[in-house]
Amino acid sequence: MSKSTPADLAIAFRSLPRRLREATSPDTDPAARATAATGVDTALGAAAIQMACASSAEAVAAAIEQRHTIDWVSSDLDALQSLARQAAAAIRALQNLSDNA
Repeated sequence: MSKSTPADLAIAFRSLPRRLREATSPDTDPAARATAATGVDTALGAAAIQMACASSAEAVAAAIEQRHTIDWVSSDLDALQSLARQAAAAIRALQNLSDNA
C-alpha cells in the first residue's frame, strides 16, 4: 500500500511551482534552474498522463482530488508518489546548489 493518501499527493503536486520558486535565489545558475524545472515538468507530464488531465500542478492536483476513493488502487498511488518524489528531488538539488552559492 502507498504511504501517501490522495489528499497528500494533491498537496505535494500543487506545491511544486511554489517550491521551485523558493529554491531559486538571485545567484542561482540559470542552467541549474532549467534542469530542475525540466525535472518538475517531466514528473508533472507523467502524472498528467496517468490522471488524464492537463500537464500543470493545479490540474494534476485537481484530478487527484476529484477521483473517488473507491477508484484508487495502490499502484496508482505508488506511481504518483514516485513522480512527486522525483519532482521534489529535482527541487532539492536546486535548493542545495542555491544554498551553497
